[in-house]
Amino acid sequence: MKENCIDYKINTSTMAIRCARHLEFQTHIIETNKSCYSMQPPLKLLEYACKMGGSTYKGRQESVRFKFGIHSKIPILVNQNEETIMFPTHSPTHINNTWISLEHFHKAYDHEDRAKSTVEFINGERITVMCSLKTILKQHQRVSALMLQELHFPRKHMVMRVL
Repeated sequence: MKENCIDYKINTSTMAIRCARHLEFQTHIIETNKSCYSMQPPLKLLEYACKMGGSTYKGRQESVRFKFGIHSKIPILVNQNEETIMFPTHSPTHINNTWISLEHFHKAYDHEDRAKSTVEFINGERITVMCSLKTILKQHQRVSALMLQELHFPRKHMVMRVL
């Protein structure tokens, strides 16, 4: 039997989420120390996590479109406080899409089937995703730029005067 993650919330241990391809579950969740399944679709889990992080999924998506000119396979800053950023391998609603956490991504390899690639996480765990290595590397480049822009460049802080 597959482990059910009831009321799952994307967190700093989430390495990847993807379609479960299962009659009972909609999402396969891969964490640093476990793998489980949710009845919620991947996009619903992301939407909830974005709201918990202070914005909406659509708001995060529009921000990246505006700042970076990216219009497809848009990486999402899920939670700015926890520095959780995820990038998709396909369109968010595509059945083969896998959302990969930048925090846990280590590297990607060619797969013997050129339509697939292997993603290795920092903890050494590997998964096969249904997209080319070229796509993974492009997505990693995009999400790295997003991380630098949104999380690591200092911002000017507004000074408020109290009268």
